[in-house]
Amino acid sequence: MYFELKNIGAIKEAKIELGKLTVICGKNNTGKTYLTYSLFGFLSTLFEHADDFNSLDTFVEFYLERLNEIFSANADEFAGAEFNLVMIGSNQSEFQLNEDLINQFPRPFILPAERTGILLFQKELDKNKTALIKALTKTRHLALLEDNLARFALPIEKDIDFARNCENVIKSNSFLKQEKPELTTYIEEMLGVQYEIIDGQKIVRDKFTHRAMPYYMSSSSVRALFDLHLWLKHQAKKGDILFIDEPELNLHPENQIKMTRLFVKLINSGINLFITTHSSSIIKEFNNLVMLANDFPEKEAMMNGFGYTKDDILHEKDLKAYIAHRDGTVSSVDIDEYGMIQSGFDEFIVQFNETSNKLISAIDNLLDLSNEVTKSY
Repeated sequence: MYFELKNIGAIKEAKIELGKLTVICGKNNTGKTYLTYSLFGFLSTLFEHADDFNSLDTFVEFYLERLNEIFSANADEFAGAEFNLVMIGSNQSEFQLNEDLINQFPRPFILPAERTGILLFQKELDKNKTALIKALTKTRHLALLEDNLARFALPIEKDIDFARNCENVIKSNSFLKQEKPELTTYIEEMLGVQYEIIDGQKIVRDKFTHRAMPYYMSSSSVRALFDLHLWLKHQAKKGDILFIDEPELNLHPENQIKMTRLFVKLINSGINLFITTHSSSIIKEFNNLVMLANDFPEKEAMMNGFGYTKDDILHEKDLKAYIAHRDGTVSSVDIDEYGMIQSGFDEFIVQFNETSNKLISAIDNLLDLSNEVTKSY
């Protein structure tokens, strides 16, 4: 099964097949977020409205018609948009939208790039919304209510809902809590904190000083990963798909690599993952984990030396990667035993290294000349 998208925002044409791990690379303003929102929106809408439709075809048509609502944008912006789901090797019209078919799709959860701001301002947004509703209701200006309430793209709305519902979220446990408890505390160990919900308030406790503080006073990296920690600990189910727009936000390169290992541990535990990234560190570590799937004499010693386990191994077949281009197209990336053959960063890395080498050479030549002059005296 794969998705076909045309004329959706910056995306002119794309064909995306989801893997256990799907990675989207590309420069700024090439449509990576449009891809993320479109696919998340489809899956989210499917699980909410599947009972209203008999066939997959009619649901896809319905989703395309409300695509502007997913992005909270004017319908004219999507006048030429196309969105289709292709079931490989089958007649599309034959698919009845029943429980068996729906179970073939992963249930989505998303962390948009706006997640740190959502954590900071969610309560303020709710207060303003409540005050506006009361004011318009009191003055009987109900017709203005819908026009004045703030609208956000569906992924942002979903993240706001998750943030405001944290008190209920923690009442249940994910399958990881029982089967892989170390993954539910991974982020806390990485950041040196402990996340807590006390009387409905999000609290961050420093593991070294034991000082507790409101989450809004913690670092941006700690805030950015709070909801991911809650989801992994309390809501994640096998077969779910986790969408993360730019997981490297606010993270030191060392922690970017640790997050990459967490992602692979998650897909090896039964969670699917879809990320967009600008981080060459994340891509390089994914490639390292693909190489670990090969058999070679020094493998065990190298894994022990670098702290890898069998859960860190990324199999070539589980990875799908794509590059979004300036012209609006999206190309698939070939994967071999060394990982992603292209990454979208290659040209920049080569240019960066050439610049550094030339500067080093020029400085060395100057120092050599200076030493020669000194010796002559």
